[in-house]
Parts: sequence; C-alpha cells; structure tokens
Amino acid sequence: MIAKIPDKRRDGGSNFAELIAYMIERDADKDTHHLELEQLERRRYDEILEAARSYLRATDDNLAAIERLEAIDAAAVRRRVAGPGQLVDSAGAWHGPHAVIGGTEHDDSHQGRLAAAQSHLAAAAEHLEQFGPLDGFFQARARARRASIAFHVAAQRGQSSQEEREVLDDLLSGRLVGDALRVRTSSGGVCQHNCLTLATAAAEMDAVAVQNTRVKDALYHAILSWPSGEQPTDDEAFESGLHAIRAVGMGEHQYVFAIHRDTGNVHLHIAVNRVNPDTFKAVYPDRDYYKLDYAMRELELRFGWKHDTGPYAVHQRDGKPVIDWTSNNQNTKGKIPTAARDMEVHADHESLFSYARAAPLVTIKAALKNPALTWSQLHQALAKHGLEIREKGQGFAIYDRLDPLTTPIKASDMHEQLSKSRLVKKLGPFEAPPQPVPAEAHYDKYQPPKRAPHMREVRREARAKGRKSLRERYARYRHAFIYRRLDPAGVRARFQTLRDEARKRRLIVRSSIPEAAQRRLLYSVIAFETMVAKDRLKREVRVERASLHADPTNRRLNYRQWVAQQAMGGDEAAIVQLNGWRYSSGRQILAVIKDAGGGDGIRAIELSDPKVAQLQHGIGFHVRGDGAIVYRRDDDATGFIDHGPFLQVTAPADTEILLAALQHAAEKFGGAFELTGSEAFKARAIQLLAEARVQVVLTSKPQEAELREARQQNRIGRRTHRLR
Repeated sequence: MIAKIPDKRRDGGSNFAELIAYMIERDADKDTHHLELEQLERRRYDEILEAARSYLRATDDNLAAIERLEAIDAAAVRRRVAGPGQLVDSAGAWHGPHAVIGGTEHDDSHQGRLAAAQSHLAAAAEHLEQFGPLDGFFQARARARRASIAFHVAAQRGQSSQEEREVLDDLLSGRLVGDALRVRTSSGGVCQHNCLTLATAAAEMDAVAVQNTRVKDALYHAILSWPSGEQPTDDEAFESGLHAIRAVGMGEHQYVFAIHRDTGNVHLHIAVNRVNPDTFKAVYPDRDYYKLDYAMRELELRFGWKHDTGPYAVHQRDGKPVIDWTSNNQNTKGKIPTAARDMEVHADHESLFSYARAAPLVTIKAALKNPALTWSQLHQALAKHGLEIREKGQGFAIYDRLDPLTTPIKASDMHEQLSKSRLVKKLGPFEAPPQPVPAEAHYDKYQPPKRAPHMREVRREARAKGRKSLRERYARYRHAFIYRRLDPAGVRARFQTLRDEARKRRLIVRSSIPEAAQRRLLYSVIAFETMVAKDRLKREVRVERASLHADPTNRRLNYRQWVAQQAMGGDEAAIVQLNGWRYSSGRQILAVIKDAGGGDGIRAIELSDPKVAQLQHGIGFHVRGDGAIVYRRDDDATGFIDHGPFLQVTAPADTEILLAALQHAAEKFGGAFELTGSEAFKARAIQLLAEARVQVVLTSKPQEAELREARQQNRIGRRTHRLR
C-alpha cells in the first residue's frame, strides 16, 4: 500500500467542509439524517425517550441552580436539552429548583447539584443505550450537550474546591466524549470520526483551528491506497488510518476517515485538523511523506499485505523482516539528511552524520555482534570516537562529546540497531554512560567532507536538479519566443494601395476621355502598369521574408544550441550539461587532455565539472562547445583550460596565469590536488604556491614534502629580510 499527500492549495484556502463533503457524499444526491422506524416499535421508543427527557430536564435544573454557573446561558443549555424532546409530542412541564426524581429529593448544595446532574446524565445515557437504530443519533446529542457543559464550566475549575473539581472531571469524562464513531453514508460508504457528529465535523474542526490564529491552513489531507486485489476490512482500513496519523504526530487530533471502494483500488481518505483540540498547538509534520511510507511498511507486515514500492522497503536480514531504505546496501541508511547535506555542499564542512557513518560505524557494528553486549561497552565503543548516545524525546540520539552545541543525529541514522526499541529490548533500560575512555578520534566540523559514497548521490542529485532547471528555463524560452514575420495585414494593405491607385486612374480616364476607343486603350495601359507594380511588390515581400528567415536572431534555438548559448554566458548548469554530453559521447577527459597536446596542469582527486571563476589580472574566460572553459588574456590565445577534474596550463611561463590557475584549483578542488606534467612545471608551481601562501594540500606525498620545504625556506627568507 502507498500513502499519497495531495498538493495543497497555494492560496491556503483548503476547506474542511468541502473535503469532508467529498469524502462522505461522493455519488450521493441526498443526505439521510434519520432512520425509518417500524410502527410496532414506535411506542416503546417514545416511552424510552420520555424517560430520558425527564432525566435531561432534571440535569438542566440542577446546573441552572448552581450560583457559580449563573454566567452560563441557561436558555442555550435548555435549547440543547430540549432538542431530543421535540421528537415526540409531549406536554411535560419543567421541574423547579427542588426537583424530585425517583422519589428522592436532592441536596441543594453546589456539590450536591453537580452530583445530581451526573446521576441524571448517567440515567439518561442508560435509557438512550436501549435504542437500536436511534442509539447513534441520541449519543451524538448527548456528546454535543456534554461538550457545551465542558466549555462553560471550564472557567469554574480554578475557583472550585478539590471535591468540586473531581465531580466536574468525573462528569465531563463520560464515555460518550471523544470516542470513535462509525457512520454509513447514504451512498453506502463507511466513515469513522472522533467529532461530536459527522454533520458538524467540519464546523467543529474550524472552531478548534481558529483558536490558533497563526495557522493559515489547518487541514491535513492524506490518502492510503491499497494495490489491486487487496480488500481490507473496515476495521483494518480505519486502524491503518489511525496508525498513519499517529506516525505524523496527530494521533490525538480531530479526524474524519472515509473508505472508497468505487475504484480499482480501495483507498482511505484522511482529513485531520493540524491544531490540537486540547493545547491548540499546530503540528507541522516534517518529512511526512517518508514517515507515512515507513508506516505503510509496518502495516503491511502487521496485516500480511503484499509490499508496495516506496522510499522504504522490507528486507530479510538474519531471517527477520527489517524495514529500511529501499537501497539494497544494508550498511547504508540511504540519503544523507538535508541539513547535513547542505552543510557539506555549501560550507564544505564534514557533518556529524558523515563522521558517525565512517570509522565509528565500523566499531559499532563489531560491538553489536557481541551477544553479551552491555550499555557500558556500547558507551565505551562510542567514546573512542568522541561520541555519546543519550535519550532525546522519545528515542536516542548521537551527540558530539566534546562540543555539546553540535546538532545531534538520530541514533537509528547511524545504525538501525541503535533505535530505542531495539536497544532497550537487547540491553534493557537505558543506563547513563560511565567515565568515558580517552577518545582516539573526535569530530571536527571544520574538516572538509571525506569522499563518501553518499556524496556521489548528492552531486548526482545536484546535477539532476540543474538539468531539470535547464529544461524548465528552455521551455519558458520556447513558450516566450516570438518569430518576427511580415504582418499579413500590412502586406494586404500594400497590395490594396496599388489597386486603389489603379481605380483612381481609371476614374480619371472615364471622366476626362469622351472617346470609348481611347478609354479602352488607356485602361489597358493602367492594367499593365498595375500588374508590373504587383509583381515588383511580390518580389519585395519575398526578399523581406527571406531576410527574416535568414536572420539568426529570428530562429528559435533547439535545446543543444540554447544550452551552448547559456554556457557561453557563464551559466554553470549549462556548462555541466555540455560536459555531460561530452562524457556521454564517449570522449573521456584523459583523451581530451591528450588531444590538447600537453600534460602540465592540476588534477583533482575525484571527478568534477568545469566551473566559472572571476579572476583578476585581466584574465577572462570563454566556454567551448564541449563544456571546457578557456581562461586567457584578451591578447593571448590560451592561458589555462578547465576540463573539470583537470586544469590544463598552456602558458606555464606566465606567472600571473599560473598563479590564477593555482588559486582557481584551490577554491574549486577544496584545497587538495596534485600537480602533473614536467618536473620544471611542478617545481615552478610549488615555489609559487609557497610564495603566494596559497593554502592547499598536495595529495602526492613527494610534492607535499617539497611544498613544506619551500614554505619553510620562504619563512626564513622573510625573517632575514625583516632583520635587515
């Protein structure tokens, strides 16, 4: 089964009433609010109703007599109580303040009145429970009345004594308040809700939502869909809905469920109020799609349904089903969290997630294989790497032991066996860490991220987003492009001018030449000259159209041409796309460098794309058709070429060009690269790195040793110069 989250309205105008009406009405053209009663049962129902009405009236009298409840609108309460009584024709009188019910006069004290009200409501409920088909209807009325009492009496809680509060709590905690109710709609569908009535569910949700004025759209809508062939029962479907809303943190909120079986796939609509009815706090479920998908796998295992595809899948590990990311690699938890990914991509700092998933994970895996593992041993295994596991919220989290300000990560993100449920089951209740052992390593957020496999996923995702953005921009370009054409109306007007002129000439001839033979001769001349002028105009129009067609600015570019044009302007996404096409054509980077005729350059430790940089010293750039970026002076052919993972230096003798190439490489490759080419070029580049104090690490150990020696010599030289 899968969980779908429909797109929300951009204007924030989602409506409880519209959604619930769609869920419960569907194909129904009418709404049935009551049931037909058999004639033989009418008298019995009337008797039960009359008795229930007596108790409800007595309850009203007791509540009205309490001085602390004088602020309550007694008339409103009476109208609510009188509602059920209007269904039968009875002329019963209202009881006075000293009502006698069942032959017993009740105490007139505050507490006694509340106790009497409780007793009368319980008696009314017992009578109403005798109803068969009407039971649900009157339960809804009783629920509504109790909610009204709770609303008005809430103000008295702070002033009441302990005994009175206990009576009120007992009175307002009846089983009719907050229970899940099922309703069969006129179209044959089945709904479940926890509101007072299904008819008033939307109004009740709106009434709760308006208590939090910061919430613009309180409606949360989700759909659970079963694959073809699965036919869950009503109980299973509604239990799935409850499990889903608990998964996103709204298990105690108002909801309406509706099962639809009128399509090829059975599905359950879920409408939930994001505002809590008790605290009025709103829930903004983070990554709810993933939480719902995880919940779907749990439901599939629970009810024995076949597994659907999604971000999570069920894997068989050690003979047991385990829910994990769909990735087949059991040693990965899938994608890096968004915050950690942003930290590594934008700040070039290693995240705690990546650190914990490297060497510490190896140690933890070895520890978890020990069947006699204890909490102390687990704490020591983590402490070796400067980490610590603690309780956080409802689960466990991994913390940096040396820096408490570092944002922790979920323990289960480090390894699935570190979840709270599994660790408590394996090791018992949580125990605080003892005196930690000295750390062999620790997390340093300023360390550049290691080249982990998930970083390839990050770069691949970034490229995919760039390609998608390019496609969207090209689609906008195609849609907005307007061909320049000759205006048809203007062309017709030009021909019409010739015809009008010929007509005028014929009128002049007709009015000024009396002889018919001469007129016919002149008409022929006018026709001939008009024909010649039309032919000349046709040729002019043809030339103008050909000129517009040949104009390159009047031709819409295809996608490759448009991408190349954007790359010429320095668009990085377009440059990456050109570079990708070059790789897809089979031309590898080494072959490109070999064709370029030179090996002097700077090489990265991994693949990367060409990058535009604004350099000083009057050096500009030009993007080639294959995506490579040529940096050069205005008066030179080349300076250095950025092929992606390799910078080819074509003018090594130019100090400014070489320094610009080294600085560009330091920024682009994260301060780590290797020099290639002739020994003379390497020596010159190392000396320039030391003199310019460019902070880099050369991945070749001999080159790094030479760079340290060159830096030391430069420091000695600078001190000597200062002493002089």
